[in-house]
Amino acid sequence: MDSRRAVKVYHRNVAILVGLILLVFALIPMVVTSPYILNIFVLVFYMSTLSMAWNLLGGMTGQNSLGHAAYMGLGAYACCLLVVKTGANPWIAAVFCMIVVGLVAGIVFYPCFILRGPYFTLVSIAFGESIRQIIINSEFFGRASGVGLPFGGDSWLNFRFASKVPYYYVGMIMLIAIYVLMKKIDRSKIGFALKTIREDEDAAAAIGINPTRYKILAVVISAMVAALVGFFYASYIRYIDPDLMIQAKSTESVLPAVVGGAAYVEGPIVGGLLMIPLSEYLRANFSSILPGINMLMYAVVLLVVIRFRPTGILGWYMHSRVKQWIDEKILKKPPVEVLEEAELLEYGKKEA
Repeated sequence: MDSRRAVKVYHRNVAILVGLILLVFALIPMVVTSPYILNIFVLVFYMSTLSMAWNLLGGMTGQNSLGHAAYMGLGAYACCLLVVKTGANPWIAAVFCMIVVGLVAGIVFYPCFILRGPYFTLVSIAFGESIRQIIINSEFFGRASGVGLPFGGDSWLNFRFASKVPYYYVGMIMLIAIYVLMKKIDRSKIGFALKTIREDEDAAAAIGINPTRYKILAVVISAMVAALVGFFYASYIRYIDPDLMIQAKSTESVLPAVVGGAAYVEGPIVGGLLMIPLSEYLRANFSSILPGINMLMYAVVLLVVIRFRPTGILGWYMHSRVKQWIDEKILKKPPVEVLEEAELLEYGKKEA
């Protein structure tokens, strides 16, 4: 009974801590009135979500893609063109763009999963650049001039606002929803299969896991999430062009996950909260002195992380005294054996 009570107290404390963090973020627009600061938070939300999309394929499955800017760009273009050319509702266009991009990613990459390691990465780069060149040379896509969404009065129906506050809350909800989705995948049969493929694809096949099937599932889900981010980006900026799909954008989606810890679902969020505000600060204050300093900073931070903390910030935190103190003093975490016993009991109840 004492062990059950300890587990309940621990779960309650975790829920309280998470609730407090969410409450702080929910109250930020009521305290912060600077559009510039709110814009940074919006950037954090959608770039961290894009990084979670990459992490499903790169971190969890081990397929290092550098084509997520193409998925995001395709989603943005599909949304914008449907709205501009047919007058469709943006929310319906969001569903349409996710389905289209998911299908394109699944069809294009199905024959590419026979490739492993750097060869798959090269294919993803080629895919992104090919899509960008098609858009640049196509009148339908607006060529290099891009496509703009119509302006007008504030409207939830048309997802169009002059203020950044509604975009802040929608971006936060999007981030939370995708995090919950990724967490459920991570703890599901699909997640275990993907991680087994990452560690040893031949061994995974030997125990009955179909690597191609699960990798296709991962790339489709990952592409659909990236397309959702593209819809959000297009609605927020109200304009898109092929520069959205340059290789540097794909690299930006990878870095939050790598810095935060690609082995963890929370890694892209932690990395995004650190890297994106720092990048924006350097760009705003020092770009006139040294153009591109934010990308230089990305490169330096990446080299430092790979050299000293290859498992990222969360990899360090999970074995640190800081976590030990938080678990013991704040969360009142019981021993691992007690938590495992509680999980087994809960699993048994579900099976029954």
